[in-house]
Amino acid sequence: MLKVSDYDDSFDEEDDDSGILKQALHVEFPDDFNPDKVPQTGEEYLQHVIYERKKYKQWVTVDIDRSKFKNQQTLKVEVGNSIKKAPSMLIPTREWQMAKVEDFTNFRKFIHFKITKELTVNSFNEESFIEKTQTEYPVFSEVTVYTQAAKMRMLYLISRHLETVPVGASIGEKMGAWIYAILTLLEKPLSPDFCYSLREFAKKCLVIRSNLDEEASEELYNPLNLFICIVGRFYNQLDLADS
Repeated sequence: MLKVSDYDDSFDEEDDDSGILKQALHVEFPDDFNPDKVPQTGEEYLQHVIYERKKYKQWVTVDIDRSKFKNQQTLKVEVGNSIKKAPSMLIPTREWQMAKVEDFTNFRKFIHFKITKELTVNSFNEESFIEKTQTEYPVFSEVTVYTQAAKMRMLYLISRHLETVPVGASIGEKMGAWIYAILTLLEKPLSPDFCYSLREFAKKCLVIRSNLDEEASEELYNPLNLFICIVGRFYNQLDLADS
């Protein structure tokens, strides 16, 4: 018998193990698999789907001659990041980012394996939440029962608070722990609204980092680098990631 990976070089059973691409069914190919044969069963149909998939690239792009449209253009939208760049010595290397994403992924799998309760708590004390993130570390038994909506609401409140961070300051250790916990517990795929909130949070981190002095200590910029990295590379908001 042949495995799926024998017919699809791009297939990876570990790829996005906790996301939408997680393999739902284990499909094997017979040694005499014939792609020209009309599928007669559900299993044969899945075999043909996987066989056809290997013929196509994971990403497909098209080259467009945009010069043809310049004279007809009536609206121009600037696409780009208007946030000023941080000093180069504060920006992490790609190797550092890949290592942090791997650590985050492994930790995320470990935590999700430990969760046994249903996510049922949809509200929390918003008035005292920011103060709580500044004075207390998150407790596993508490943060793991909140729904996706509640966690995104927490992240929204934190993002709004980050607007008040003075120039030259950064995210505190306890608040950083809350942010890391929330990012760890978010479920993929994200809804458009949640994706927007996540991007806004990352942009706040970019702004704070850009206001740091080039001689700032690692305690100030490393947490920002980590959160930008997780949003950009784990949650696939690559336009926000450091290149």
